Amino acid sequence: MYLRKLTFRENEGAKIEWLIDDVHLGKINLIVGQNSSGKTRTLNALSEMTDMLKGSRNIPKVQGRYKVCFRKDKKDVLLEFEYDNGVILKETLEWEGKRVLERNKDGAGWIIYMGGKKHIALDFGIPENQLASYAKRDKLQHPFLEEIHRWATNMRRFDFSGNLGKNSYAVKKVFEEEEVDFSDTRATLVPVLYLAMEKYPKFRESVINDMKEIGYQLEDTGIVQYSEKNNPAQQDRYAVYTTEEGLEKQVTQRDMSQGMFRAFSVIVRINRYIQEGHHGCVIIDDIGEGLDFSRAKLLVNLLVKKAESSGIQLIMSTNDSFIMNAVSIENWAVLNRDGNKISLYNYENSKEKFEEFKFTGLNNFDFYASEFFKTGFSDPSE
Repeated sequence: MYLRKLTFRENEGAKIEWLIDDVHLGKINLIVGQNSSGKTRTLNALSEMTDMLKGSRNIPKVQGRYKVCFRKDKKDVLLEFEYDNGVILKETLEWEGKRVLERNKDGAGWIIYMGGKKHIALDFGIPENQLASYAKRDKLQHPFLEEIHRWATNMRRFDFSGNLGKNSYAVKKVFEEEEVDFSDTRATLVPVLYLAMEKYPKFRESVINDMKEIGYQLEDTGIVQYSEKNNPAQQDRYAVYTTEEGLEKQVTQRDMSQGMFRAFSVIVRINRYIQEGHHGCVIIDDIGEGLDFSRAKLLVNLLVKKAESSGIQLIMSTNDSFIMNAVSIENWAVLNRDGNKISLYNYENSKEKFEEFKFTGLNNFDFYASEFFKTGFSDPSE
């Protein structure tokens, strides 16, 4: 199941209203747009919705409304919910063409029961500050809700302009799966790398090969005890390290360049995600930030290749012209902001203009810079 469309409206009718209008998404997406065009705001709206669906975020105290469409086995799954001041006002779910859930402001509603031979509607009453999509989960009685929860829990977001765990260490080096939150991509990388190398014999080799593919000639990686020599009172910690070909020195995460560590962190986490068999949504905001343009393009191409071969829905964002030129415009999603409204143009909803651009002889960046995605070949009579 992957996310196909998203509409989000916040503070409707107020001066601070925001509308993210009917954003279409494919399996591979590069969201491009000028600064302040709404890239991060759109990704934040998606992340916040995901947190609500997996029950890790309280319903916001503002007014908002989501309308989302998932695609599962070539059929649409439609979820809508509206809230205000921390209370769910309305929620509906249509699964493969049939209404299977409906609830109102007071928490009362009905849901289709699929635990027996006959599918019947059951009434329920839940707290008004909870989404029924989360509160009524039951993999036997309502398996469709488990599908939505699985999509939400499998979503990963990387803020590539952040440190992605570079400044976070561990006070031990042995971990159990149950004590690690793999969805927190800002946390220390130590347990992720340790558990992956323990579970998958060729994991280290995969990471090294991927790093070589983007221009970092590594021959080893792992976990090492790390001490601050000038601070004897500092508790010993554990860090990840890499070793470059031809050098004996282990370079810990502290001494890696910011760009290299960001790429390393994403590669480690994505490789583990794929090894675990996940096929969810992966978001990478400001992809390539801190990398030279050559490595940034190589990283994007590597991630696209991994997503296509593993069934991941990949959503990246950038305003870097080199990265734009590295990704086919058929995978572009161009954001355009008009006041408080954010619209998106992609191959699905603007196919004619995307096809026309192939005959211009221009590079991908010009498609964006010239606003060809909106105007196409202008009618000379106009």
